[in-house]
Amino acid sequence: MRVTERIRGMIVEWHDKGVSPEETAHALRIPVDEVKAIVLQARPAPVQPKRPEFLEPRLPALEDEAHFCDNEQGK
Repeated sequence: MRVTERIRGMIVEWHDKGVSPEETAHALRIPVDEVKAIVLQARPAPVQPKRPEFLEPRLPALEDEAHFCDNEQGK
């Protein structure tokens, strides 16, 4: 079935008002897949932002390891 620009406009308008694709397809007597395709063409899904990669914080370099002692030497 050929969908006219008027019908396309109605589908997009009804979608904006919250009418489900199934109800729209039933009311206009067109396939649900066609209604969904028209809605996706008119209102593409927003691009999801990328999650930032986790960067480990820099730790200060240990300049002098002599201040560390193990239990046996520290007695």
